[in-house]
Amino acid sequence: MEFLSSIMNFITGILKCIIGILKKSELVSTDLIYRLYYMKIFGSKLYFRHKIESYRSCAFCKHLSYDRIIKKYVCSHGEYEACSSLVPCIIPDPTLMLGPSYIEEEEQIPWLFKTPCQNFEVLDSKNYYRNFISSNINSSVIKLEALEGIMLGSCSGTIPCHICASVKKEAFVKCRYVSKSKESGKCGVIYDNLYRFYKPDNLSNVS
Repeated sequence: MEFLSSIMNFITGILKCIIGILKKSELVSTDLIYRLYYMKIFGSKLYFRHKIESYRSCAFCKHLSYDRIIKKYVCSHGEYEACSSLVPCIIPDPTLMLGPSYIEEEEQIPWLFKTPCQNFEVLDSKNYYRNFISSNINSSVIKLEALEGIMLGSCSGTIPCHICASVKKEAFVKCRYVSKSKESGKCGVIYDNLYRFYKPDNLSNVS
């Protein structure tokens, strides 16, 4: 385990150097650099952690795919109705105004927090973030940033209070951990808080 962790840290160090060079060169767009960071650095760490914890979520299931016609993610086994949200976040997209209202979308549970069914099959490491990546780089970055904030308690160097506020304003206003999180620069309760909001009768979806 320590050996694998050392390899991960070594690779992360190299990738950070490469990304640093790309930023200085200004030859690559900021969004593309961010996506490279999330996929190669944050993404690798999260996949490694999920593998150890046997983490299960519909957002990382082989049977979930994006339907370009209805513009929603669909489960091939039909366990849940189609839903456009992978994670709680707001993606600026004018085409959404032509589909279901924002109120209807907000009432749905994002795929990250749905309880996986018996047909769950985890995506392999190369395709683990398949559902988060699309030709729309801006949309991909927003979803990946939200995922980082929920899973690691930080987003672009700040605590992800905006995610809690977008899900339930009271969750942010009444949060007693805000001052502590600001001091540490990281929120250690965001995943649990959101999970309790979406799944009040369950304790965990980690096997």
